[in-house]
Amino acid sequence: YEKKGNWRLTTLLDGWSVEKVKRLGASAAKLLIFFNPDAPREVVDHQKKVVKSVADQCRKLDLAFVCEPMSYAVDETEEEFAAHKADTIVRTAEILSPMGIDVLKAEFPGDVHATPNADDLRKNCERLSRATKVPWVVLSAGADFDVFRGLVEIACQGGASGFLAGRAIWKDAFREKTLEAQMAYVQGQGVKNFQILADLAHRHARAWWDFYGGKEKLQDHFEGWYGKY
Repeated sequence: YEKKGNWRLTTLLDGWSVEKVKRLGASAAKLLIFFNPDAPREVVDHQKKVVKSVADQCRKLDLAFVCEPMSYAVDETEEEFAAHKADTIVRTAEILSPMGIDVLKAEFPGDVHATPNADDLRKNCERLSRATKVPWVVLSAGADFDVFRGLVEIACQGGASGFLAGRAIWKDAFREKTLEAQMAYVQGQGVKNFQILADLAHRHARAWWDFYGGKEKLQDHFEGWYGKY
């Protein structure tokens, strides 16, 4: 991204495109974009334009689009930002989710230090679920696994459709000294960590077809599907 004062303007990599992502065989394209709804109008409009551009390309190429907005503080302390972080995340979903994205990869709407009560955190997730027009999944931001496990459970109970994570699942592998030991961790405890999260999602998460209405139409698409596609 480029800086405009303390605000962040996303720029896309030269020579990289959704079309190349598709040709490489990907199932989806993901865009990480810094977003603050309190930014000046020109900054917000620029970020929205980037999201819309990627959404349009994904739609044209029939590629799922995962949008990952990341909030950030400007001219305030981390403590001050944490106090209203949930509001920022919810407002961001209201703005970006109707713009043609397929899945919203969202930060957990709240700060466990600023809001330690689990019921209040779940209510934040319910607010996000009401605000978004597409399924949302919670990101890990590299949190420790035990912390992230609790956040996934709260998020899914509050309407999330699952999780999208990496480091929270496998980062402890790097405590091991050798590549062999690291791989053994990933294939052992890493797989167990993922399964724990998957079980939570299967138990509590909101189905994607609640948004897209696909479940009741699946049977209809088997015969003559190519004509309806």
